Amino acid sequence: MPHLGKAFDCCQSVQINKSSTCGFRLMVLLKGVSKPIYCIVAVAQNGVIGSQGRLPWHIPEDLTWFMDQTEGGVMIEGPNCYQELGKALPGRGTVVVSRNEQKSFPGAERAKNLNDAIALAQSLPWTGPIWITGGERIYAEGLPHCTKLYITRIHREFIGDRYFPHDWSRYFTKKVWSKDGREKDLSYTFEIWEK
Repeated sequence: MPHLGKAFDCCQSVQINKSSTCGFRLMVLLKGVSKPIYCIVAVAQNGVIGSQGRLPWHIPEDLTWFMDQTEGGVMIEGPNCYQELGKALPGRGTVVVSRNEQKSFPGAERAKNLNDAIALAQSLPWTGPIWITGGERIYAEGLPHCTKLYITRIHREFIGDRYFPHDWSRYFTKKVWSKDGREKDLSYTFEIWEK
């Protein structure tokens, strides 16, 4: 079959009725369905998302929120996030963006850059969304690709060395859902934003 050009590279062709009585072939082009790309993050009032490779807070409800949202999808993360979680989480795919080919990430796929990671995540068999899950560089590069932001706003400042992009609101302008929570003396709000 001849190559149909770049416009059809994302499509899968299926041949039906190879030899019809009139000598024509019927070919159906099925456009590949792409997974939506979302971002999920917990962020302190001052923009902190991490401190020395760890979360500077412990909020069980936020961890449950994270696990529930990402289940069935594909997480794209940096090597520090992978190490913070300790492994590839079950019930979802994981793609680690790392140029270090010496480092291993058991249970996860590896990509050299974010664009390769997104393409790889699109090809994996998981049916849920692709989730940009951090860290700092992955968020900065990933936000323009995302159509939704799931953000846990922690209503306190924390000391840290990793930050969520301060200009995130230029990508997401419409808050569509929110719910307040509290863990001991720490209050927070779950929010979902769209473009």
